[in-house]
Amino acid sequence: MAEYLPFQEKHSIQEAQITLLFLGPFERRAIEEARGFAQTELLGELPRVAEGHGVAFQVEITDPTTPPVPQTLPSEVVGFQFSRVRGNGQVARVLQLENNALSVSFMDYESWEATRGDALKYLRLVLVPLPLEQNPVVALSLRFIDRYTYSDNPSDARADQLFVRDNPYITPHTFDAGPIWHCNTGWFDDATRDDRVLHNLNVTSSLVDLSSTVTIDHHATRHLRVPRHTLATLFEPPDRATGLIEALESLHDQNKGILHQALRPEMLARIGMTK
Repeated sequence: MAEYLPFQEKHSIQEAQITLLFLGPFERRAIEEARGFAQTELLGELPRVAEGHGVAFQVEITDPTTPPVPQTLPSEVVGFQFSRVRGNGQVARVLQLENNALSVSFMDYESWEATRGDALKYLRLVLVPLPLEQNPVVALSLRFIDRYTYSDNPSDARADQLFVRDNPYITPHTFDAGPIWHCNTGWFDDATRDDRVLHNLNVTSSLVDLSSTVTIDHHATRHLRVPRHTLATLFEPPDRATGLIEALESLHDQNKGILHQALRPEMLARIGMTK
């Protein structure tokens, strides 16, 4: 029987990413200190290390009749990246600090509990040497990319084989569009009395390796009206509801809520998300 198959046997998650956003980029000295501290602890788990460089251009106009020639300036260190590669050459995990964003991406996702635990460990190791007093965390985000592949002739794929009709996230037009369509939307939710969450939900049905493939990209960003200037306010605040762990749990629950409303019941059961 023709059907959509989740990316993995037990789940559909192709990538999970957790990101902390700072007020601005860090200076080179802080970047190097964070890299050195984290590298010592993470060498066994994320052995590949690379610097991140920014490229700048300068244009000088000395003669208005002559076209200006841009000059490449010496690149600045804007961050670093730790990663792990699987035996097949594909990237499994990436921890990256670049400009004002610290993110960890999992392409070897197994469960939320394991992913959250490893992510918090990686993030804390980078955060310890960073001067959060001068450059606090102002937002955090959780992103899931789910993928489903149609098992038969791609021209026969239809949205209602994966999604329930009349759900609030997929426009009705997609159910008559055949195998090629996209539906992108966004909205704000009030996370707490202080914070707001911006949701970006991009759903695309396209041909990937000659197979009809649906990708659900949900990116939820929680904007903090009260910046976090210390590790304690991130990980161990007096009010637990304002902490990083609880914030990630809330974003994870919201992702599950979207899938519960959008996917067909048989797919929810297949990926272990029964209501």
